[in-house]
Amino acid sequence: MHNRMIDKDKLTDPAEYIIIGGGPAAICAVAKIYGSGISGNQIVWIDPQFKVGDFGTKLSVGSSVPGNTSVESYQKVNDAIYTLLPGCAPTAETKFEMLDLPPNTTCPLKIAAQPLQHITDNLRKLVCAVEGIITEIEQAKDGLRLEIKLPDGTINHLITKRIILATGAEPRTLELPNYITVIDPNIAFIESELAQYLEKNPNIKTVAVIGSSHSAALATMHLLKAGIHVIQFMNKEYKFATPAIASDGTRYTQFDNTGLKGEVAKFTQQLLNDTSAGLGKYTGKWECYIGDDVDILLKTYLPECTHAVACIGYLPANRLKINGLPLSEFKHDKITTQMMGKDGKHIPGIFGIGVAFPLEVKAISGEIEPAVGVGKFWGNMNDRILAQWRNYPADIFVHTVPGHSLFLKQEEAQPDQAKKVAPKIRAKL
Repeated sequence: MHNRMIDKDKLTDPAEYIIIGGGPAAICAVAKIYGSGISGNQIVWIDPQFKVGDFGTKLSVGSSVPGNTSVESYQKVNDAIYTLLPGCAPTAETKFEMLDLPPNTTCPLKIAAQPLQHITDNLRKLVCAVEGIITEIEQAKDGLRLEIKLPDGTINHLITKRIILATGAEPRTLELPNYITVIDPNIAFIESELAQYLEKNPNIKTVAVIGSSHSAALATMHLLKAGIHVIQFMNKEYKFATPAIASDGTRYTQFDNTGLKGEVAKFTQQLLNDTSAGLGKYTGKWECYIGDDVDILLKTYLPECTHAVACIGYLPANRLKINGLPLSEFKHDKITTQMMGKDGKHIPGIFGIGVAFPLEVKAISGEIEPAVGVGKFWGNMNDRILAQWRNYPADIFVHTVPGHSLFLKQEEAQPDQAKKVAPKIRAKL
């Protein structure tokens, strides 16, 4: 039910699934699980805002982060959800800005977030949606027990067979000298936010950008456009997402998950060409040092900078504990989505998805890359992954899943006809 508080009368205890998080990966998971036939009163969806996560909030403020995904790719996911769950489809009166853009162009995240917000609002009517923050997950005798803090400050507990963590990620940090002021990457990623920051700090002349990713290229682009001298530190050269054809004629995109795309790719390619020729408007404004040992480069050239932006990847947002340990203490199986302890053993019934816990995929050209993006989240939550979730609940419920295998291998995780077991018993709330 679409409620701020937990509706005890509408929940089954234990719930079949609890999905934690409100971003694109969580939206895809809720839609896939509900669309697979699980009753809405057996699915609990928890998020403090239900505003499409950081995608729809932090990264969509002001001018927004410019997208690196095509309108067509976003719309394919939206249309797939509308087909699976017609109740989530927009009415004739609903207008999304995305629909006015050419399919092969990219769009700002705040535009891509509009239909995802519409889908969220309608999904919340189909499942038990609860506004709150999960602080603790515990393996208990009766299943996986969660502690949830509700908007009014009260604490409640829920029990479930399976947990899907889609809790988002935070930028990795880097220990830098005291004379360096670190700029939040999310400020550098959004042109309007960076403009406000520079207006408040008018004496900034030279900024270090540390990283070789799309994020690093995005920060560099915005800083250069703002008239800031940039010294960039990279451990490898940029990759660009490039259309390619395999030996069998299959068309694909090489470096689809790790290469530069869209406006950032065009800007960076021009910057590289101009720098090589000693030409262009940014001549003398961008210095780039590439080496295997970035620490040595930093010791040599960082003293020329007063500020820095570290674009060195992401870590899971460390906002909850499992069995008393912070989330950072756990590993993630990039093939099955299962969470693991430091010893590498899977934790029954707990799975991770999204930017914080991406699956790894092998490209046609052989590269192994993390699969991040709305289209990838949707496409990779396939029958194999849904079967993995279904067939590997918390230990106490293993006997309820016919044909359950303790460590379900990738090739074994196929859809089955497992009977749903979700008895209506008292809610312990």
